[in-house]
Amino acid sequence: MKLQLAAIDTWFFRDSTPFHMNDSPQTGVVGMFPPYPATVAGAVRAALARQAGWDGQTRWRDELVAILGDGPADLGRLHITGPFVLCDGAPAFPVPRHVVGCYEEDATWTPKALLRPGRHQVPSDLGPGTRLPEAPVDAGDRRASVLEPGAGWWLTLPGLRRLLRGELPHPQELLCEHELWATEPRVGIQRKRDSRTVEDGALYSTRHVRPSPRVTLGVALDGAPPSWCIADSMIPLGGESRLAACQTWNGAPEAWFNPPGRDARTAVVVALTPVLLDAAAPARLELVIPGARIVSACIDRPLRIGGWDSRERTPRPLRNAAPPGSVWFCELLDPDAFHAAVVDGLVRAGAGTAAGFGLCVTGSAPNWETTK
Repeated sequence: MKLQLAAIDTWFFRDSTPFHMNDSPQTGVVGMFPPYPATVAGAVRAALARQAGWDGQTRWRDELVAILGDGPADLGRLHITGPFVLCDGAPAFPVPRHVVGCYEEDATWTPKALLRPGRHQVPSDLGPGTRLPEAPVDAGDRRASVLEPGAGWWLTLPGLRRLLRGELPHPQELLCEHELWATEPRVGIQRKRDSRTVEDGALYSTRHVRPSPRVTLGVALDGAPPSWCIADSMIPLGGESRLAACQTWNGAPEAWFNPPGRDARTAVVVALTPVLLDAAAPARLELVIPGARIVSACIDRPLRIGGWDSRERTPRPLRNAAPPGSVWFCELLDPDAFHAAVVDGLVRAGAGTAAGFGLCVTGSAPNWETTK
């Protein structure tokens, strides 16, 4: 089952900042997009349960639990891929962190080079054999100091495929985040139920996102009965129970990517969805990829992902996650084990993969000298 979710008005997805009225952090609550996989997984599971006869209030029946799971950590038979940002029905992905470029006079970011593990090992608290990323010596006439990642830029599917082959994407394969959605600050008040008046400290502020008419969310589900189809319906999604129009996603690619060749001894792994890590230690030490040893990485600051347990009515513990676009450079110690874990060029890593976390794509470029 492949679904496409479109915003009816605006959506409200927030980060893990505490959100209490009349508290100073409340003004800094960020409206984020796209939502974390757990948000979409919870909305889709609830919609499937309602389609199967759930009243929306009581606990799920045993037959629902067998298929949809029990609680946020147990998804039963369901296996979710995504969500992805779709532009005109085609997926787009954050520009990977190992792509560096420069900004032109018109504020357009132009990719110039691909970072790769440095030639020398660096002693550090990250462990033995650490190799910091560096730009190739033939990165053009631009100095390395002016090259920077493409924060706020997205790649089309053909552009990402080109990148994983070692080629820089074409300009038409780059999308600016500001063209995909806009942020709308909102201020609200809470009224007392009896008098419908407002008391002191009842103000709150939120930041909604308004996707472009071209932009939707795509998600694929496996494990649900075909009769539980929720296409052509409206489902609540995110904060304030904002609605999403649910349709069949007809543009989902059947073949995603080509994995590295069987004779390859190195591979690049790029996160397409947040990768949940088990502890607060450095991400490169926590991620486990079958048959591979991580020698270097390009990762932005970790995301802090929590959520709400609607069954227990309590916040979920915060967990660290490597953001989409994170890149790990791997040397293949057991190529057979690595390729056994890769399907259509994709590998799932970290925790929560059934809910959509940890979806990564593998590539064969750039190449580098393996660690001696």
